[in-house]
Amino acid sequence: MTRRLKISLLSSLAVLGLGAGFIAAVPAVAATTDTSSTSASSSSSSSAGPTSQTTTTTAEFDTSPTAAISLDSAPNIGFGANVTPNSKENGSYKAVTADNPVQVSNPGLPSGWSVQLKNTPFTDTAGDTLGGAVLSLGAADVAAANTGNPSTAPTAGASTSLNGTGTNQIVFSAATKGGLGVWTADYGLADINLAVPAGQLGGTYTSTMTWQLSDTPQ
Repeated sequence: MTRRLKISLLSSLAVLGLGAGFIAAVPAVAATTDTSSTSASSSSSSSAGPTSQTTTTTAEFDTSPTAAISLDSAPNIGFGANVTPNSKENGSYKAVTADNPVQVSNPGLPSGWSVQLKNTPFTDTAGDTLGGAVLSLGAADVAAANTGNPSTAPTAGASTSLNGTGTNQIVFSAATKGGLGVWTADYGLADINLAVPAGQLGGTYTSTMTWQLSDTPQ
């Protein structure tokens, strides 16, 4: 359609030139130039380039060959001063102090770990014992010391009863490849109880609690 329009226009100009008494030189060849193939040629010569690239990034973390899992703290527990239980009712007492959580640090070892607990009988300076006393620890609140620790969290025992026989009980434990970083098990005062049957001598009684860390899960 474009070519025909140009030819028709130039032919009209030639006729007008002759009627005016002079000859107009009309470059008719230029009117037949075909530009319709320009876009097609340009399109066919272009090609799509790459749309993605794949790269890598590397980070190395080394654990010291001398690194070791450690038990950083454990609670001292106090029940304060109470009336000697010698009535018709047995005594039951909540803790009034518990100064530290059980805290374990793992610098990156995959072994897992566990903390076991045992205690001696409650004994006073005269050598008398608080007969039949049972120390109970409820479920501790377990938490990482940092925000967003992604390793598998350790677990704390639902309940632990210690009667002074020296038998170990697991109170805090992490599975293989778990419990990495710093973790705590915190016993609330309301979750620590001392049950004492009536029929006791007055005195200040002390039990030694032994918290034992093992670098294997239990």
